[in-house]
Amino acid sequence: MPASHRREQLSRTMSSYLGLGYALLIVLMAGLAGHAIWQIVELKARMSDIVDVRNRKIQLATDLQEASYNRHNTLVYQVLAQDPFERDAYFQLYIKWGYRVGVARADLKSLSLDAFERANLMRQDMLVERILLVQEAITDLSARDEMDAARARLSADLRPLNLQYTEILESLRRHERDLIRTALEQAQQATDRAISLHLSLGAVLILLAVAIAGITRRLLKRDARIIYAQVSELEQAGTLLEHQATHDPLTGLANRALFYRRLDEAIQHASEEQFSLVIMYIDLDDFKQVNDQHGHAAGDALLLAVSRRLHHLVRKSDTSARLGGDEFALLFVGIEATEACAELCAKVEREIAQPVYHAGITLTPSCSIGHAIYPRDGCKLDDLLNAADAKMYEVKRARKLARGESF
Repeated sequence: MPASHRREQLSRTMSSYLGLGYALLIVLMAGLAGHAIWQIVELKARMSDIVDVRNRKIQLATDLQEASYNRHNTLVYQVLAQDPFERDAYFQLYIKWGYRVGVARADLKSLSLDAFERANLMRQDMLVERILLVQEAITDLSARDEMDAARARLSADLRPLNLQYTEILESLRRHERDLIRTALEQAQQATDRAISLHLSLGAVLILLAVAIAGITRRLLKRDARIIYAQVSELEQAGTLLEHQATHDPLTGLANRALFYRRLDEAIQHASEEQFSLVIMYIDLDDFKQVNDQHGHAAGDALLLAVSRRLHHLVRKSDTSARLGGDEFALLFVGIEATEACAELCAKVEREIAQPVYHAGITLTPSCSIGHAIYPRDGCKLDDLLNAADAKMYEVKRARKLARGESF
């Protein structure tokens, strides 16, 4: 075979091998690009589920808790109100918040639910039936002016049920947050695996494959930054939702639900470590007159000023809370002597009594304080709350009688 013919055959053979190698390279590149696109689409789908579905469920659970909380409060104010027209107004609010509860529950049930969520809603259904029966009974007692019996049912029957309902809703939010955290971890792991795979394949390819791998890597990093940014937004949204669910929107103090939870935890800790607790119920005197004479902006300014003063009075281990309306509560840990408790009450009363200046007017607040000491006045949450509440009303009654006013 002539040399020229052999060179021509070798050239054709090398060209064939080069063509085959190039074709293989194209296939590998196409497979790499296809895998990258699939990973990106899958990660975006996961993030959509996390951001849209799970976050929606957390929001609905928060709305449901808020509506239930306000429905309970309006029932409490309905029982406490002396004026029939005021009771009727609270009853209308009670109906309104009941409708909000129903809407939030219906929206939650309309979503796709897992086994835990369905079980949680079933627990809610059973508890809601019991709560409604008790609420209807309290409403009937209030309508018949049997206020002592109504308040007794509030404390003995409705409050424990509401605490159970709050815990069920909290378990649902924890479940959704755990699912979000798990999904984010899986998405991050998938992203890390995809980056490693694409970098490894790019390392064994020729220059063209390296170039394409670099492009793919930049695309993945871009999507990783998007994912990390969404994770940060989710964490911020979760923190905000948690704060909104446990803090008063006007003053920023702990709300009733968070105060009860911290008090329950403090009682358990105090029982184990053998130390005392002091619970104070604080009710502003004649607060309605401030709203009537100067407007709700002045009333809000007064509430904010009182809240700041109460916040500065407590230590990091203590808790200041707004229970609703013009009612506040303080939890002090480790106050031993009865004399120290009396001095502390006097200090709180002096701080609140400082003038408040708003829009050219001077407001001079005053308050009625009732306190209870653990374990002297009780070892259970309801006992301590009832004792503090009763003492606060005794103080308020004594002040009104001393001024010649009816209570």
